[in-house]
Amino acid sequence: MTDDHTHTHVLDFFTPRAADWDSRFPDDGPAYAAAAGLLGLRPGDAVLDAGCGTGRALP
Repeated sequence: MTDDHTHTHVLDFFTPRAADWDSRFPDDGPAYAAAAGLLGLRPGDAVLDAGCGTGRALP
């Protein structure tokens, strides 16, 4: 599979689902909060979310 082919498949899958993704999977919040808590972040720390979904996984 070429990168362009893979990219097209990813877009085809996620584009129609993106608008309501968070409302379709509302129970992920506690898991995201627990994972973010394990990072040991403190006020002033910076985190890069490099286009990994809706961004709700990070506070």
